Amino acid sequence: MKKQLFALLAAVMALGFTITAYSETTVFFEPTTDITAAAVGEHVAIDIKITGGKGVAGYGPLVVFDSAALKYIGTMPGDYLPTGGVWMSPELQDDGSYDVILIVGDTTVSGKSVQFPPAEVAPEPALEFSIDSVLFEIPELPPDSGLPNAPYWAFSILASSPLGVDTNPVPVDGDGTPGSDIKPVSVDGDGTLATLIFEVTEAKPAAITLLEINLSDTDDAPLESTLENSLITINAADAGERSAADVNGDGTVNILDLVFVAGKFGQPVTDPDEAGDVNDDGKINILDLVLIAQHFGN
Repeated sequence: MKKQLFALLAAVMALGFTITAYSETTVFFEPTTDITAAAVGEHVAIDIKITGGKGVAGYGPLVVFDSAALKYIGTMPGDYLPTGGVWMSPELQDDGSYDVILIVGDTTVSGKSVQFPPAEVAPEPALEFSIDSVLFEIPELPPDSGLPNAPYWAFSILASSPLGVDTNPVPVDGDGTPGSDIKPVSVDGDGTLATLIFEVTEAKPAAITLLEINLSDTDDAPLESTLENSLITINAADAGERSAADVNGDGTVNILDLVFVAGKFGQPVTDPDEAGDVNDDGKINILDLVLIAQHFGN
């Protein structure tokens, strides 16, 4: 675990972008909320998924996002690794600043900087992580990693499985101390590594890019993986489009709006029916129903 932390710190500080070799293990983004027309003020959630994982005991993604249109809220661990290991991520606080959250087993510490392991776990910390080292602005993106003419920030998270059973319980040095071959539990298969949460702050296309995933095995050795669908664009809607979906003007986009448009489907756009033309293209058709469905419940 220590080697993995040092590797993450080195990658963050150097902002080294590498090309990931092809592997049967695939990591990709999968939005869990609508990103085609998210309104300003809404939260969007994006899962980091893995398929075909083999011997995975940890990961350390590096994510970049357009800070002009998106506010980073936080990251939740997925269900891929067993609980009780290590988790570290930057998280938004009530005062608008960010803290580093570090969880080691049952111990949670947070602050502008944290020590690993926490003092509650071990008296002599080996590493210190500040918020500036895990959430920071970057001056330039690699080619094809985002939209041009946008300010970008990057953040890292870190996760590791809990330690398994000691594989070498033979005393060493004659002092009765057990061996030190306890390693993190490894996982195979498919699942969710983490869920990223952002708030839409401006109505414009905004890119989120997964630049690195940094999978590791029980020995902290890197595992190869292939990144797919690692660049997604959130198309934020403005307030006008969102309110247009409320075709009956009752303040909520619901089944009544769908019924209204369905009843006018295919008819000419006249004064009494013009609210059914949600996208204002001169027709009442399936596109208007789709827009209502995208804002349903708002």
